[in-house]
Amino acid sequence: MKKLGLLLLVVFASVALFGCSTSEFKVDGEFMAFETSVHTNGAMQVTMVSVIIENGEIVGYNIDARQGTKTQTAGADTTEDTTDDVYTFAWNTKTKKQLGDAYNMVTYGNAIAEWYVQAGRIEAAMLANGVDSVTSDAETHVIDNVAGVTMKDSGYTELAAAAIELAKQGKFQAIYCSGTDLYMASMVVEKGEITNLTLDTLQKKSTLANPAVFEWNDKTKQALGADYGMKERGAQYTFANGVWTATENSPTHEWFEQANLITNYIMETGNVYNLRTLNGRGISVDGSTIVDGLAGVTVKTETYLLVLTDLFSNVATGQLK
Repeated sequence: MKKLGLLLLVVFASVALFGCSTSEFKVDGEFMAFETSVHTNGAMQVTMVSVIIENGEIVGYNIDARQGTKTQTAGADTTEDTTDDVYTFAWNTKTKKQLGDAYNMVTYGNAIAEWYVQAGRIEAAMLANGVDSVTSDAETHVIDNVAGVTMKDSGYTELAAAAIELAKQGKFQAIYCSGTDLYMASMVVEKGEITNLTLDTLQKKSTLANPAVFEWNDKTKQALGADYGMKERGAQYTFANGVWTATENSPTHEWFEQANLITNYIMETGNVYNLRTLNGRGISVDGSTIVDGLAGVTVKTETYLLVLTDLFSNVATGQLK
């Protein structure tokens, strides 16, 4: 009787242990959350935090940000009248981490350490003790309990928590910065299958309240839908003999419809790495002909293929069927 009781105890303990060790994360890879904003210099900014999942466990975090620059191209700096001021905006070619020591937070900000060094310390603290363990001053927002860190929590902990939630959902995200646009792609993976794939873009407002301060559009292209007005304002392009030619006709598809044609094709075929543009537009595999079923895609597609390729690279090997 004692032996039976002991055996049952071992069985129940094993079941309990197995239940507790079952991971919330069903897909391995790098899951990123991001947030757009405007930097204090008046240019655009995007902040990204990723959580890395291996074998169903969190093994690391990655904090980064990309900023933009603004350049005054017209107007007088010496007068208060700004009506004639004109500024252009452009993304920096490197993120804060990629800049490394060249970000110069020590030299120009009297910081205790460069930005990428402090970001690494925050990442290590979150990995060792959890995202909630990192705290900041309620008024200054400066992180106050990670040794060697004196910079503000500029949404890093919130984005880390959001990245964890994305990992639980199996939702991957990728972004690509070009011009003044932010190109975005997302994908949900369940049991090795892609159940959702979306391509999107967020742009600058066409008219700025202050010409020296960047403003993001209120809606993405997908959210705008038919209101983006490509059929009203755009030109229809035809491809022949290796050349795209604009016609007087309107496009047959709105932007979101063209984007969805691309993502639907990828979901059906699993083909993303072999896709290429035809002289910058459309979708091709061989580099000379349009993919069957994608004749309606005539927008410039190079950046879309770049962000989609980056998206798929975030999925760990063997996680997709």
